[in-house]
Amino acid sequence: MSVVSLEPPHGERSSHPIDLFDELPFTGPNRLAGRYLRQFWTPVGVSWQLAAGRAKPITVMNEKFTLFRGTEGIAHVLPFACPHRGTQLSVGYVKEDSISCLYHGWEFAGSGQCVAMPGEREGLCKTLAIKGYPTREHVGLIYAYFGEGEPPAFPPYPAFEGDGLLEVDCELFENNYFQSWENDWDIYHANFTHRTGQLHGMDFDRFIATEEFEETPFGIVRRGETGMGTFFSTLIMPTTVRLVIPTLNEQSRRTGPQLRRTYITHVPVDDTKDMAYVTQLVPVSGEAAQAEYLAALKEVRRIRKEAESTLSVAAKIRAGEASILDYKDHPTLVIIEDQVAQGGQGVIANRYGERLGRTDRGIAFLRRIMERELQALADGRPTKQWTTPDALPDPHQR
Repeated sequence: MSVVSLEPPHGERSSHPIDLFDELPFTGPNRLAGRYLRQFWTPVGVSWQLAAGRAKPITVMNEKFTLFRGTEGIAHVLPFACPHRGTQLSVGYVKEDSISCLYHGWEFAGSGQCVAMPGEREGLCKTLAIKGYPTREHVGLIYAYFGEGEPPAFPPYPAFEGDGLLEVDCELFENNYFQSWENDWDIYHANFTHRTGQLHGMDFDRFIATEEFEETPFGIVRRGETGMGTFFSTLIMPTTVRLVIPTLNEQSRRTGPQLRRTYITHVPVDDTKDMAYVTQLVPVSGEAAQAEYLAALKEVRRIRKEAESTLSVAAKIRAGEASILDYKDHPTLVIIEDQVAQGGQGVIANRYGERLGRTDRGIAFLRRIMERELQALADGRPTKQWTTPDALPDPHQR
């Protein structure tokens, strides 16, 4: 496996180079990173959390939208407000494959076409349409496409191999998405950040000596040698990491297999918050075993719901009002540890004062690719056309 050149596409260099740290954290529709991320399918919700006939407001990359699932089960994304008088659409009523505004009953299909205007002349609704965003579902997540033109191929990455159950959840982080993205690509933090959760034990010296990175048609593959053998982790552009980790719910480790193949995607909510979407394959097969695990998972989710929120705990720890050790039995300790570490960098990290070391080679590799891509976008040149992989390296250590 070789480390590829990170020269700009076509070997061209701009006479007006961008400052990556001034651009990458900001994802509004008129910012470089926002324009770049809108070229890809974006997770906007967890499938099991949106029942048929229900709607909810969502914020993605500094823009507000309406997410609803029609009574036939298809998820749709529309603008946040009704174009009539600007009322929030998500508080209205879902009717089959459309949503009706609470204020005056104007009704819009999932495509955005207006299908009813009570009190107005017949046929007028046919002249009005709002933006309808393409949606799909994959590995327990609802995806939407917010870019221009036709969306890229779907799904953006393969489904899990093998038998098992999907366990899918999301968690809000009160820091910029790129801090969370870099965290997921930084395997070295686990030995220290998650020490309380007993996830440490990596052979650092051996791993550092053999670590290699390869840019691929779909992202980046990391290969390293640890005391336990060969380890692969994969970044699927732009913000999805595939790896093997324990379940994020501490209680779940007592009720089912601990290690799971996992996809993690961090999606900007705005420039100060991001939503972490975690999909894991729980390797439980057989009807009886799966039923037993699902019953245990239901109890885990009850415990998690009743526990103090991770954001509240993380804020107390960062303020010096509590210690991580005080919450070693919290059902989502791993998430708290990450929120403390990433939020401790500030809402938007100041990267100008960093001193990077050998363990940061993956971070530097990722940043250089993103700098190349955003520079191409700033210059009006084509960015790399990332592809959807047919298969990914098995992330298990072996």
